[in-house]
Amino acid sequence: MFLLSTNQGNSTIINLVVNIIIFILVFSVSLFFIMRLKNVSKGYKIFFISYIVFWIPLKLLRDYTSIIQKEIDKEIIWLPLMMYGLIGIFIRPLADMLSTKLRNRKIILYMAVIIGIISFIPIIIVQNTATNIIQSLGVGVGASMIGIYELMFKEQYTSNRSFLTVSIMAFPPLIADFASAPIQSIVRMLNLQNQSSSWNLLAILWIIGIVFYAITFVILFFTKEDRMLIGMYHKKEIPINQNNSILFFASLCLVGFLITFVKFSNSGSIATLTIDNLFNKTMPNVSSDVRANLSSYISTAFSLSQLFGTVFLSVFLIKKFNKLIAFSVGIVIWVIYQLVISFNNNPYVYFSLSTLNGFAYGILYNLVLAYVLTLSFRNQKISPMGIYQGVLSIGIMSSSFLIPFLKNLLKNDSASTMINLSLLGGVILLELLFASVYFLDKKIFIKNTENIAE
Repeated sequence: MFLLSTNQGNSTIINLVVNIIIFILVFSVSLFFIMRLKNVSKGYKIFFISYIVFWIPLKLLRDYTSIIQKEIDKEIIWLPLMMYGLIGIFIRPLADMLSTKLRNRKIILYMAVIIGIISFIPIIIVQNTATNIIQSLGVGVGASMIGIYELMFKEQYTSNRSFLTVSIMAFPPLIADFASAPIQSIVRMLNLQNQSSSWNLLAILWIIGIVFYAITFVILFFTKEDRMLIGMYHKKEIPINQNNSILFFASLCLVGFLITFVKFSNSGSIATLTIDNLFNKTMPNVSSDVRANLSSYISTAFSLSQLFGTVFLSVFLIKKFNKLIAFSVGIVIWVIYQLVISFNNNPYVYFSLSTLNGFAYGILYNLVLAYVLTLSFRNQKISPMGIYQGVLSIGIMSSSFLIPFLKNLLKNDSASTMINLSLLGGVILLELLFASVYFLDKKIFIKNTENIAE
């Protein structure tokens, strides 16, 4: 028994050292990357850093909402997950309208940080379904600011260069993932080794989240914003003011909805929960260290491959092929991924396949996002991004509710297979929907949408 305890202690120390080294390396590489960025206006570095630090609490907590709920009451895992998406349906368009009306996007970010800090406090004190829902709403408010950050970056630093905006803004979530994964791994490992504690050690993650949000609040003071640029109409943007163009935008939103629905059905909290369940089902004797690391780094593997997908889209696909072919490449990769995981029960295979999942999502999500960034409403009361982000939240909410609910309701081995095959059908439908968007694009906006590749 003493030998076993000693070996476990040595393993814990090794994991702590490895995770701390990873944390330091990621921040060093991040700083180097920030210093090397070019082709953007002055002042972007502080803004870029604020976005990285802002993302860290989201990456820390979003995927662990399901894990902590499983330990509280696994029958209603879907409830706090659904709340994350539900709040975004209202907050995303409201934040866009309010920031445009006030001509001040920074004040909205301040509000999101304050709301996040307040919502994290209850779950630190006591861990139950109510406090988990409250923190999930807070994380959802934070995630709703992604569109505000992207609009702000485009307006202030990369005006009329949609793919440059998309490419640069793909880096902060990845950097935040690498920074948060070691923290998640350490806390998860300690929690698995101390199940007897009445206070759930996972609550430490929300304490750390508050610290990073407080740092974000301070950094935002040093982020400059030219309020005259907010909501400004640019001649290269495509106005949505006719029936056909409204149909085009509605179809684009539907494509975004389906992409988000599939993504949140097979990644994030659900991926973390799935890999945990696969270990319980097929490899229950695997050490807590291994399980903690794979659970923590599956999101990082997804984000890293998502970045590769984004870069591949920006530097190769969109320059060599038309948008329909570029989108089809992502669809083919996603079809392969969904088909394989439908019949897989190995947690290591599932972890490895998350790279295909992220790569496909990086292509599909960012291609549609670049479309949206080229659009505008002439009245300037709200941007297409605000509406689009609200529609994405519907996709997040519906998938976060439906998938865990169905798996819990069916409770058999065929449930996951059936759900994954249904998602496969949704991916194929995506190809057909985007084809209609592409042909509407050619019919209505043939001259204007050439700007999307700039």
